[in-house]
Amino acid sequence: MINLQLKASFNTSNEPFVVRLFDNRRLNEQLEHDPSNAYFTSIKNDELICTSQFGKFTIYINEGINLHNDVVICYPTKGIIDRFFRSDSRHNTILFTERCDERCVMCSQPPKEIDNTWRFPLFEEALLLVKENSVIGISGGEPTLYKKQLLDMIEAVSHKRPDISYHILSNCQHLVKEDIQRLETIQKNTTITWGIPLYATSSEQHDLIVGKPGAFNRLIDNLFILASTGATIELRTVLTGLNAVELPKLAMFISNHIPFISIWAIMAMEPIGFAKANREKVFFDHTIFPHPLNSALDICEIRNVNVTLYNFPRCTIAEKNRKYCAQSISDWKNKFIPECNGCIEKNSCSGFFEWYNKKWSWEGIQKITN
Repeated sequence: MINLQLKASFNTSNEPFVVRLFDNRRLNEQLEHDPSNAYFTSIKNDELICTSQFGKFTIYINEGINLHNDVVICYPTKGIIDRFFRSDSRHNTILFTERCDERCVMCSQPPKEIDNTWRFPLFEEALLLVKENSVIGISGGEPTLYKKQLLDMIEAVSHKRPDISYHILSNCQHLVKEDIQRLETIQKNTTITWGIPLYATSSEQHDLIVGKPGAFNRLIDNLFILASTGATIELRTVLTGLNAVELPKLAMFISNHIPFISIWAIMAMEPIGFAKANREKVFFDHTIFPHPLNSALDICEIRNVNVTLYNFPRCTIAEKNRKYCAQSISDWKNKFIPECNGCIEKNSCSGFFEWYNKKWSWEGIQKITN
């Protein structure tokens, strides 16, 4: 598991600050000294000594870790740095807020009533330093609980860094018609994909899963608002014991009623957070009961719904449907298990979440040999 937070000691002021880490040995005559950088020259005893405009600080690291061109947010009073952007990774996500107005029964990031709005300016400053053409995820909690601040940040950054693209995970509960013009303007300057969860075809079932009455109807209304702005919409459905049987019905609902979505992502559940507490209700073994998933994929193929499978190890999916599998698990929480050794499809497989264990084992896990 990759550590996204590292211990550090600071000879600076106590105020948080943002820097891009730069290996001083890579400087040459063509590269000018950049005040946004913190420069380091060597690693001694797992200590990375950095010099910046804010003063000197030391990061305590594990052997083999590469921090060159990472963008970090430094918190001197806490003695830590957050790896806001890892330059050698394609999985960089801002936890914009931990607050949420839903309580999804399988939520992997249970909400917390923590006010971190003071960090928003740091996020904006850090975004300006990431490498060119980066894709940045924005997650929560529910980011649009702070809709104005979120859009303000993206708009401000897009004027200077239109090359940055965003993937925003949102429950789509907080849009209004008055947002249309602003969203259209922002999306002309930068690329945004909206990841929106839909778990069932009825308000009773969807609202039960997300723990919020009225959520389904509000979601459907706001999908049309979002679509009217020309947004790219990735619809997301986590497969659970509460909705698996109705997956084919959901495939029909999507093709008939919201065909404007760009992609439908069917997702294997992440076994952490509320999912652990509710395992008996939410666990579903699609290798024992493959029909709902296979039928939904067949419907998507017939009705031209662009579909993909996230977080499903390839060995758990019928061979004809493995073409839909994506390597979707973020690198910092991804692992392979002993059964993966010798599998010929390991290099193209999503693998497993770091917190996967035998309690969450699917019956059909086995290495693919031909």
